[in-house]
Amino acid sequence: MKKILTFFYVVTVVVMAAATIMEKFRGTGFVADYVYGAWWFSLLWAVLCAVGIVYFLKRKVRRWSVVALHLSFVIILLGALLTHVSARSGLVHLRTGEEAKSYFTEDMETHPLPFTVRLDSFAIRYHEGTMAPADYQSSIIVTDDGRQWQAAISMNRIFSHRQIRLYQSSYDEDGQGSILALNSDPWGIPVTYAGYALLFVSLLWMLVDPEWAYRRLLRSIKTDNPV
Repeated sequence: MKKILTFFYVVTVVVMAAATIMEKFRGTGFVADYVYGAWWFSLLWAVLCAVGIVYFLKRKVRRWSVVALHLSFVIILLGALLTHVSARSGLVHLRTGEEAKSYFTEDMETHPLPFTVRLDSFAIRYHEGTMAPADYQSSIIVTDDGRQWQAAISMNRIFSHRQIRLYQSSYDEDGQGSILALNSDPWGIPVTYAGYALLFVSLLWMLVDPEWAYRRLLRSIKTDNPV
């Protein structure tokens, strides 16, 4: 059982590390949709959680640092479940000077936005001496309940309003239109982050726990190599 648990621990850590690297190149929205919000990632956490609980009960673990560690996995799994249930994502197509009041999903279903978005201007910055885009930016105005917000959205800058995040995704070939990616996960993200925070705290706790294997190893090294 311990070997099985260790295997799923390693796989989960590798996946999260790969997702962190992927996020730098593909953006947070992509990782949220295709990794953290994917069914297989939830299944991975479910299996890890189930194996951990079985191992936990068989060993009759009473150390609080270990309890916190396993509880963090349960919270992360709950966050993934909430993401599947409550999260929404899609694309907003904007043309210069026009307002958008809806977004569409991958299956081309249209859903209303709780506010309107107008594209004031769109600009592309190219790599010096080439026609390869280095960055592109949408200057937008968001209107909500009579109030307005101005924002600039680029490849490395997002805009958030009403727990909806807008990312720069693509643009029209004529340079007069922009496509923004939309992602909203008001429940799954905070719960998942709380689980990761507890995971981090529990790992530090285990490192400083005088009864944990790491501290016993340090004491044995000091005993074998007295100053």
